[in-house]
Amino acid sequence: MSLSVFSMVIAELPVSATSPGTAFLTEKGLSFVANTTVQRANENSSSIVNARQVAAKSSHRSGTRDSVARVSTATSPIATTASENTKPSATAANSTTPTTTMAPPAATTPAPTTTTTIAPSTTTTTAPVTPVTFQIANPSANINPSPNFLSSGQCTSSAGSWTCANPCVTTSLKWPSYINDPACTNYILQAVNVARADENLPSMVLPSNWYSLSTTQQLFVVANLERIARGLPPYLGINAALSANAQRAAQSNSDPSVAAGFSIGNDAQGDPGMGGAWAGGFTVLAADYVWMYDDGWGGNAAGTSNIACTSASAAGCWAHRDELLGSDAPYNPGVGLNCQNCEMGTGYAVVGASSSFVDLVELPKGAPPVMTFTWAEELTEGS
Repeated sequence: MSLSVFSMVIAELPVSATSPGTAFLTEKGLSFVANTTVQRANENSSSIVNARQVAAKSSHRSGTRDSVARVSTATSPIATTASENTKPSATAANSTTPTTTMAPPAATTPAPTTTTTIAPSTTTTTAPVTPVTFQIANPSANINPSPNFLSSGQCTSSAGSWTCANPCVTTSLKWPSYINDPACTNYILQAVNVARADENLPSMVLPSNWYSLSTTQQLFVVANLERIARGLPPYLGINAALSANAQRAAQSNSDPSVAAGFSIGNDAQGDPGMGGAWAGGFTVLAADYVWMYDDGWGGNAAGTSNIACTSASAAGCWAHRDELLGSDAPYNPGVGLNCQNCEMGTGYAVVGASSSFVDLVELPKGAPPVMTFTWAEELTEGS
């Protein structure tokens, strides 16, 4: 028996990033066959079902939108974790990383001595304080997930119910539209932590309230867990206007645009402080993995999930990761690494047989607007 898998790479043509516009889609089909030996448990054998995703994105310069990708099977949706990022072409008016210069103290003249000679005055100048500049090193290559949550692994059947090495796969041998149970979560978390170890980062520890958080809150929390592990300031919280935009994007399997009702400021590089990413799949952690650890060159075009990453040195490689962690100038300038007061919007929807996840980050022009859920709250509730 064989299991045929058809993957559809869907790339959006450029549209204005300052308004949702119309997404024009082109399709490119890829396919492969995973041999599957199926025997019932009473025959003392097992089946192996392998389904490696082919994800895609097209990073862009200001004023463009990039891509999504899905994988499906003849019988069920295969785990899909593709992503995209967005940048606005609008301009705004402020900068988030001031340079602090300490003015020299006034010259001082001591009182005269008992002679007729006056001691010379002394002027002390303190060198300007240089602001901290964060630099994030990307992995040298994509990190294959271990364990591979994109494959079912070995599966056995008993009385019509399947059990697979990958606990995310359902008992009917299908990929779920969405799953948030501890077994699947911990399985993917193992892969995240193996990838983190490759970067010499501490393991990700999910907060104690992880399973009581909504999916959109989980997207916010995991983004901050990735930031603070690298010494970056956390995003302040979830904003309703940003989330409304992110939700619309999630419902249409598309990237977010600049949100209405949120006054956006400029980042340290002078660009409108905005970044966004889309992913399709079945868990928040799977989306996080592809954004952070599988966004580079895969050795050849067929093995590369990021279609903007056309070579090992292409500017589009790691663009999703860079944008979610901060600025990727000059390819994707946006939310700066030094941003101290950025807010997020998050969206989640099930579209067809797959989940759709969206992150949207924006820098407020003035004081941070009211938030519906904050990082400070999470630190208290999820400790």
